[in-house]
Amino acid sequence: MGVIPFSQASVSGWRTGVLRGLRPALLATVSAGLLALAFPTADIGGLAFVALVPLLVVIRGEPPARAFWWGSLAGLLFYLLSISWVTRTMTTYGGMSFSVSALVLLALSAYLGLYFGLFCYGLSLIGAAAWPIGLLAPAALWVALEYLRSYALTGFPWALLGYTQYRSNTLLPIASVTGVYGLSFLVILVNIALAQLAATAGDRLRTMLLTGVLALALVWSPRLLSPSPARAGEEQGLGVTLVQGNIDQALKWDPAMQAATIDLYRRLSLDAATGAPGLIVWPETAVPFFLRYEPTLRGRVADIAAETGSYLLVGSPDVEPGAQSGGGDRYHNSAFLISPQRELLGKYDKIHMVPFGEYVPLKSILFFVHKLAYGIGDFEPGRTYTIFHLPRGRFGATICYEAIFPDQVRRYVKDGADFLVNITNDAWFGRSAAPAQHLAMAALRAAENHRYLIRAANTGISAIIDPTGRILEVSGLFVPAVISGRIRLEQGETFYTSHGDLFAWLCVAFVVAVFMARRAWSAGRISSAPAPISQRRIR
Repeated sequence: MGVIPFSQASVSGWRTGVLRGLRPALLATVSAGLLALAFPTADIGGLAFVALVPLLVVIRGEPPARAFWWGSLAGLLFYLLSISWVTRTMTTYGGMSFSVSALVLLALSAYLGLYFGLFCYGLSLIGAAAWPIGLLAPAALWVALEYLRSYALTGFPWALLGYTQYRSNTLLPIASVTGVYGLSFLVILVNIALAQLAATAGDRLRTMLLTGVLALALVWSPRLLSPSPARAGEEQGLGVTLVQGNIDQALKWDPAMQAATIDLYRRLSLDAATGAPGLIVWPETAVPFFLRYEPTLRGRVADIAAETGSYLLVGSPDVEPGAQSGGGDRYHNSAFLISPQRELLGKYDKIHMVPFGEYVPLKSILFFVHKLAYGIGDFEPGRTYTIFHLPRGRFGATICYEAIFPDQVRRYVKDGADFLVNITNDAWFGRSAAPAQHLAMAALRAAENHRYLIRAANTGISAIIDPTGRILEVSGLFVPAVISGRIRLEQGETFYTSHGDLFAWLCVAFVVAVFMARRAWSAGRISSAPAPISQRRIR
């Protein structure tokens, strides 16, 4: 009879051990799910302020290696949820099987998840730091890792934490001082403070006070450091029209569709011309042929500018023949400006290429991988940040996912752009969260530089965004659409435009200083510790 209680106790202990082991995984999963809901399409931005609390509670007191593991797991799950559209892109347009595309998604999500892991690893090291370093250093570490991700391996700053607040009229002005990284800092700071309050009874008041002061400082600093630039009068505004053709990606590069594509864009542009826009914008590669080398088709496009009496910005592939470039042919993803007098006024060649979308890196090694943009050889980056000039206003144009790189966009404003244009083709993403996520990032570029940003997308989402980051007009997905409006021509520079990613660099410097100080302190403790008894001289 004495064996039975022992057996029941063993089973009970085993169950308790299993549940104890599952708890961290469960809480890490909860954090990943809540954070995914904070981004489009669920778009519950308020969740971002509490989403990481379960993960932060789990890693409290854990050794660095285990904290890294749980952080990486949360990051992996988050990215599997938030960029799941990658599989559709690769299977539909890359010719990959679903199993291979799933492996690519897993590898990409695992890589991005490492940044969560590194954050948790660093947080475990900082955990014993004195207040308020223990609150501020983790928030700075998060920003430093986001900044690193924006540039490492050509950069992929997708789904930065600050983008969850793109609809917040209260918080968006922060971006005009700190860029999107200031929003990320504020969101992660609140998460860290809540986790510390939940885990400890001591220092609660000081933590709450410091968090509140920093939050208020970040919200009000734009008004102190970056007063609104001088605005031109409404009479000096510019009428703009965005044309969304909704051309099927599978048919886009079919030569038989070229004339029909131009006819569709002509009809939509003429429908909009009654408002006498100063600028009509077509999406990325809306012209599915080499504009400069197809005189007949180019003439038809130029006729549309003449018929509407408007300047026309169109996306088109371009090529520099080998004789001109001093080597083989150089292909570019370009934007061309055409005048109402049918003149080709200038072009911009896309600078930041999409790896595996427009070119294949390490092609000699990855010979079995094909880029998604088929029909043309590998695109090569442009060299010039072009400013287009209109009789009324100047603008810089970004192509596709260039709009997710804050520093590139601010360069156009530094060079004199009065407003910004983004042309894109988000058809690759299908009906997924990606088009809305892409739009959210474009909204931050407008707020950072206090410029109108107009965005024409082949299948949507096309939009007009005002200088505060508010989305004024927006199209549907996978429908032909025309959006017209009037924008102001803005002058002056925000603090962010003038100083760039200074806030992110300060976070990097602060984190480095904290870790160096911690290392020096640890080394000092070791050197000043008394020698073991066995090593002491016995007198």
